[in-house]
Amino acid sequence: MLAPSVTPKPKSSYSPATAARRLISELATRRHRFGGKVAPPTGKLSCGLFGAGQFFHYAYLPALNRSRSPLVVAGLLAREANKFHEVQRGLRYTTQHFPEADPLLAAGIQSALILLPNHLHCQFVRLALERGLNVFCEKPLAKNVADGLALKAIAEKSGRVLMVDFNQRYADRNRVLNQVIHEERIGKIISAHAFHNQDLASRLKSFAPLHRDLTGGGVLHNAGVHFVNLFLHWFGAVDRVHAVFENRALPAACGEDTAHCQFWFRNGVTATLDASLANAVDSSYERVQFIGTDGEIASDLKRSEIVGEDRRKQQLKIRCKREIISDTVFNALAHFAHCVENQSRPETDVDDSIKTMKVIEALTLSAARGADVHLDEIERKYVG
Repeated sequence: MLAPSVTPKPKSSYSPATAARRLISELATRRHRFGGKVAPPTGKLSCGLFGAGQFFHYAYLPALNRSRSPLVVAGLLAREANKFHEVQRGLRYTTQHFPEADPLLAAGIQSALILLPNHLHCQFVRLALERGLNVFCEKPLAKNVADGLALKAIAEKSGRVLMVDFNQRYADRNRVLNQVIHEERIGKIISAHAFHNQDLASRLKSFAPLHRDLTGGGVLHNAGVHFVNLFLHWFGAVDRVHAVFENRALPAACGEDTAHCQFWFRNGVTATLDASLANAVDSSYERVQFIGTDGEIASDLKRSEIVGEDRRKQQLKIRCKREIISDTVFNALAHFAHCVENQSRPETDVDDSIKTMKVIEALTLSAARGADVHLDEIERKYVG
């Protein structure tokens, strides 16, 4: 496995342009919290919102509140009235409160946004599809491949759109990176190296929310999965994988908190993924590096840029939009609305999720065995 010959020094701060974008988004969200509410305009895709936790307020609320958003939240599932009022204060438009799921599913909405805790995704996606609704579900779609295959059968029978929010697939910089790969801007790609780093142990009052019975797994299943999905998109089918899992700070009941993964793709590219929830990876948050026959490039999420050097050691800077996470969610929701309007398959559809979950299963099996696992073994398991 080739190691990066040039490792960019991680920078903990956002670039000025990205920091400004974050500030503008935060100010817009605050403005809606203190502004008056109006009825939603006609012509937007009406959705029921299932789940409105921390990530909703951070990423989805700014996206849904944009005047150009093609979606509107027509109803919110909230067991408690204060939870509903908290969300309503933040929304641009008025919405309705539903303490139970069935009345919301039957309220005449066109689509369901499933942002519930991971262990509830499969159940509510199934309910929404069976009610004839289009579904946008936060990743992961399900805890395992078997559940994903069951949802695929239900989605095909319903004829509705089922999209999974791998929001990084809709980031402009990752789309530009895809073009760089296929246009061979740095020659043929030899290897790729991805890094995800957080420090949850020092910030959590309790580890209970991270229990794998709720989340479905550890750092690979919940964070590293984005890069697994991107790798498959960028490089195609995987031949074999190898993984080492660790628990450096979180209890084993939360799944691994640190993972080192290796990938051998059928097109000859090799890749590594180092992901941690215990601040054990050399990255301020997330970055990826490509090494090609004619140069190297790297992209950092916080700085939202693509930089590197060619084989003559000349600096490269490839243009991409300066986006934050709520921008990528907006892009994903816009794609979902387009697919619903045209009854077309989303880029990150159920098949895309199943392929990703199969690689996650292979990596998990490799960590347990301490040996390489070929994807053919996983494929054979689900034949028929």
